[in-house]
Order: sequence, then structure tokens, then C-alpha cells
Amino acid sequence: MMEMRKLAQKFFLYIAKLRSEVKGKKIINFTQAFQRARYIVVIMPREKEQFMIAYDLLKDIPGKYNITVIATSNFKEYFTIKRYRYVEITKDDVSIFGLPKKNFIRKLSLFRYDVAIDMSFNFDLFNAWLCQELNAGIKIGFKRDDSDLFYNFQLAIKRDTDLRSAYHGIIGSLSIF
Repeated sequence: MMEMRKLAQKFFLYIAKLRSEVKGKKIINFTQAFQRARYIVVIMPREKEQFMIAYDLLKDIPGKYNITVIATSNFKEYFTIKRYRYVEITKDDVSIFGLPKKNFIRKLSLFRYDVAIDMSFNFDLFNAWLCQELNAGIKIGFKRDDSDLFYNFQLAIKRDTDLRSAYHGIIGSLSIF
């Protein structure tokens, strides 16, 4: 089963590469885009250690943003920040290939997002694919293999960087422009 999942991931990375080539890369003025941004969606890591640290740092996102947080149902009990809109990822939202289902993406696309942030420190195809599908002008993620296919704003952080510093850097990117 694991080999099948790896094969499916390679196939969908190839599809992402083709889609990227067909769509082309849109040139974005990041200064203007960040200054105008009001609606942010944060896609939380699916690994518990990463989730806990990222969750703790959500409070550092500047208050001027309307924030939607997407996380797996496994972590619902931890989510107590009431000022954010919370969207739960259930097993029904994940395809047999490990990607977000179209219905889930359609439900999320009813809302406008200026910035989409994938907080997965390790590359997570589900989260990267979701980030790419949300039609946000700015898509933020960590620089990893194949991340160019999903994000137009990437933070290059060494793999041995502690998670708190990595997440502080990604959230800090919202304030640099």
C-alpha cells in the first residue's frame, strides 16, 4: 500500500508540473499584494508535533487579517482560538490518492483568500495541493523539492532548523512588506 501511495504521489507531482506549465507563472507584486491582503487561510500541518508548535504561533499573525484555519479532525480538540474560522478536514475530504476531494475544495473556494499559507514543515502533497487550489494571490510554503509547483512565495529554511523558528519565520513574512 505504501509503494502505491508513493507511486500516486509521483504521478500527481507530474500532473502538478504539467498544470504549472499550462497555466504559466503569474508575476506578482508582493509588496502590493501583502499590503492589500485581508483574508488569510492557514493550512495546518498534519503531524502532531508540527501542529502544536504552529498552533501556538497562530496568535502572532497580525490582527488586521481575517483568518481561516484548516486542520485535520484529529486536532479539533486543541482548537480554542475563537477569533479564527476553523475548517475541519475529515476522512471524507481526502481522496483515495491522498489529495483533497473536489467537493472540499469547492466548499473552501466559496470564501475569498488573499494569502494561503501551508504550515507543513515537511512536504505534504495534500496540503500543497490544497494551497495551490485555493486561488489565493500569494501562496506561502517552505522551500522543498517540487515546492515551486505549489507556492509563489517560499521560505528557504534548513531542515535542521527548530520548528518554532521556522514557523516564526513563515508568520513573520506577513509583516515584512
